[in-house]
Amino acid sequence: MGTDTSAETRKLEGKLDALVNLVTQLATNQKPASVARVCDIRSSNDHHTSQFSAKNDVIVIRGVHDVATDISAETRKLEGKLDALVNLVTQLVANQKPVSVARVYDIRSSDDHHTSVCPSSQQSGVDEHPEALVANTYSRPPQQQRQGT
Repeated sequence: MGTDTSAETRKLEGKLDALVNLVTQLATNQKPASVARVCDIRSSNDHHTSQFSAKNDVIVIRGVHDVATDISAETRKLEGKLDALVNLVTQLVANQKPVSVARVYDIRSSDDHHTSVCPSSQQSGVDEHPEALVANTYSRPPQQQRQGT
């Protein structure tokens, strides 16, 4: 094969390596630091595609039989698939939402566990109205506080 084909192949392999790295980051739930790299790949790919489609690259391979192969058509097809993959990964990166971590608490049945120290009751507003928490916990209406005379 000619040197133009091997140069094109190396460029495509570099782009695929960058995509593999990005997908690996997404799969391991890391914050992708290479979003800009995807954009760079995309813009360089557009540049190379227009460069290669402007000329008709036909490489002649000589052997027992003379065979003319249109490598540029195969390259354009491969670059089209690479573009689709870049678009898909870019959309995945843009739509990735942070994963929320749920807290798990022990369920306690002992008498020494008080509602006021339970981590699940440490919500905003609970400290302001503890009688509402007790009423909701035991499905009873809150008792009115009596004011001393």
